[in-house]
Amino acid sequence: MSDQFIAHPSRRMVVAGALAVLGPALAGCGFSVRKSSGPPDFTPEELVDNAELSTLDELGIARAKASRSLRLDFRAGSIAKSDVGLPDTAYGPDVIANEGEKLRLTIAGSSGTLEADTNHVRFVTTDSSPVLDVVHYFLTAETLDEYVALLRDAVHSYGLDSDPVQRWITSTQEEPGKKSSYAVGVGKALGFNVEYDLRYDGSKTTQVIIVGVSKLT
Repeated sequence: MSDQFIAHPSRRMVVAGALAVLGPALAGCGFSVRKSSGPPDFTPEELVDNAELSTLDELGIARAKASRSLRLDFRAGSIAKSDVGLPDTAYGPDVIANEGEKLRLTIAGSSGTLEADTNHVRFVTTDSSPVLDVVHYFLTAETLDEYVALLRDAVHSYGLDSDPVQRWITSTQEEPGKKSSYAVGVGKALGFNVEYDLRYDGSKTTQVIIVGVSKLT
């Protein structure tokens, strides 16, 4: 694998994607999970995943789930559908890990590589666009300390502005039972936008961050 896809140190992702947990939360945020009749069966030989980058056709998604790895190239500021095995008229699929598992997501940018552990990745596009414009994935934490660690890592790794992050942390530590929906900012250190949209509810056991990757602005 090329240097652009080598894991960066200090990625502290205390995370798990959470389709089962996130269902109601995602619906409230305007997200819906597309249902399907299920992918076809593939042989173990077909599921061997030796490619540098993942595809998003049925076989590619099955390989990602089997290998627990999804590898994307966002250096152009979008992903051409033709590069990931999709027709230009396709909508982006939801890539959801097997129950109880996580995907190791890597997204290459022009200045570095994003890495995260999640079990739900989805893509923004239309049937008239030949590219996938935005990648969304979901992070969760079981404690406020874990949630704070995710935010501090985003400041360090992706270039989020530390001031609004620290203000949110301080406010929430003073009132940990509160509910907060807050777009904390955009980091640009990797050559694309990384936006952290916080979905915190201190009355619940699982806290959510919706992360969006989009073209650098």
